[in-house]
Amino acid sequence: MSKKEPEQDPKLVTDKTKVNFVQEDPGTNTTKFKYYPDDPESAYHRDQFRTKQPTKYYDPCQESAQLSFKCLELNNYDRSLCKDYFDAYRECKKQWLNARKTDRSKWE
Repeated sequence: MSKKEPEQDPKLVTDKTKVNFVQEDPGTNTTKFKYYPDDPESAYHRDQFRTKQPTKYYDPCQESAQLSFKCLELNNYDRSLCKDYFDAYRECKKQWLNARKTDRSKWE
């Protein structure tokens, strides 16, 4: 029996040439940087979180987590070489937790 791959957000961009981590805000003339590929506040993740079983764990930052594990594997588990990946995962989780705190009704 093979391990089933978790579903991904259909809006997740996996083509490296199309990923944009720098977003311009035309209203304020500021630039926002995003250091991770996941969008933890997307409708897809809200639905997945709401419909999961109470005993199941759901991580909307799974793509960032997988990238950090891949980095560890490629660098002989030297954590110092993968710090950027860990930071990106941490930022993604912070965004998700803040979104849940801000409006709990969307996540329940």
